[in-house]
Amino acid sequence: MENTRARWIARCALGVVVLAGAGGCATPPGQNAAGGLQPASQTAALTSPTPSPVVSPSAPSSPTPSAAATGGSPVVPRPDQAFLLQAVDRIEDPVLTVTASGRIGTYPGGADTGDRERFMLVPLSPGAKTYLLMTAQLRVGGEPWCAGIKAGVLHTVPCDAAASTQRVTVVARGKDASGAATFDLVIGGYQVEVSKDGKVSLKKQGGAPAGTRFRFVPAGTAGPRP
Repeated sequence: MENTRARWIARCALGVVVLAGAGGCATPPGQNAAGGLQPASQTAALTSPTPSPVVSPSAPSSPTPSAAATGGSPVVPRPDQAFLLQAVDRIEDPVLTVTASGRIGTYPGGADTGDRERFMLVPLSPGAKTYLLMTAQLRVGGEPWCAGIKAGVLHTVPCDAAASTQRVTVVARGKDASGAATFDLVIGGYQVEVSKDGKVSLKKQGGAPAGTRFRFVPAGTAGPRP
């Protein structure tokens, strides 16, 4: 530092003229005007200004899909409400019905077979999304029947909440042409299918939607249940 100071004094004494701003007889590097040393941090600030931080534009947040966009769950009738289960996009709008043999088949939606077409859904526990599908009015010995799988077919059986073959779920499938909510009907892990000619069959539930959509048709008040 002393050598630098000496050289600077010598340049000024010899009358070397240097343009202002190029170093000339200005205050020696590393010193302030009073001859003291400047802190290293101040020197660095003068020689290497800190660039302003670059701020990346914020990406717009992705909107959360609404329940309406995703379809949501169909509105399930209350346990005291009877309904018909009508297949969508089938000839004569067939509804599920209990046949004389106890099997569950179909009947034209415009016909009236009395209590055999009326069902009700009863949750396995309050607020549950798994149900028993019971006959709403039809009784045997004062008790309703439940839909279940018997010998590989859809049949009415004595109700048993512990039987996996009787557990029912409904899977939303959007709306039909009239705006009514539709759904897949799944009983005992099998999708209920109705063919073009009205025959009922079962298909193991998988990743694909069922071939038949159903809708609820209100049918008055359900009868007493256990």
